[in-house]
Amino acid sequence: MRFPSCEAYVYPGEADMAVYLPLSPERAEELAALLPSPRPTLVALHELDWNGALSPWAAERVFRDGGDFSGGGPAFLRELTEVIIPAMEGEVPARRMIAGYSMGGLFALYAALNTDAFELAASVSGSLWFDGFAAYALQRPCRAKAVYLSLGDKEKNTRNPRMAVIEDCTRAIAAHLGCRVEMNPGGHFREELPRLARGITALMNKTGSAS
Repeated sequence: MRFPSCEAYVYPGEADMAVYLPLSPERAEELAALLPSPRPTLVALHELDWNGALSPWAAERVFRDGGDFSGGGPAFLRELTEVIIPAMEGEVPARRMIAGYSMGGLFALYAALNTDAFELAASVSGSLWFDGFAAYALQRPCRAKAVYLSLGDKEKNTRNPRMAVIEDCTRAIAAHLGCRVEMNPGGHFREELPRLARGITALMNKTGSAS
């Protein structure tokens, strides 16, 4: 299904939960295969402007050969809650989780702080180093019922000073939200899909959605 900011692909599951996440169709199929039964329905949001739609506000690029962050997160969250989710009614379960990796994880947590549309939120190796985001999160209550945060134990070992604060930011936000941080071995690019699967499964088990 085509929307202004993305293409949405649905991968039906057996559980009473729909997981919305920025992911390509190919990766969504791989992720579905990693989830235990009964699996949630996956709604893969593809062809997103990664540095635009998923960033909560504008910021300078973090990599020399990358683009700046344009801060399109608020507009995309409105599109997601006011256009995409209503269009999915009847096709996917009404109970919803938002999940994501890297910038997708940042957006998942941003959504959990700004809307009641999602019962659960998983920020997996989320870019919570994003300039000013930790301070922003610490001033807001979470509107999701449960949040999952995870990180690679080597992610803080980067020469980029903006990204090097990732573990401190993640732990501070976890303390504020009253949840733990699941630490995974390796850096940011290790086992993206298994980490996502663990996060989704942990929230499903915590809320009884997988039973």
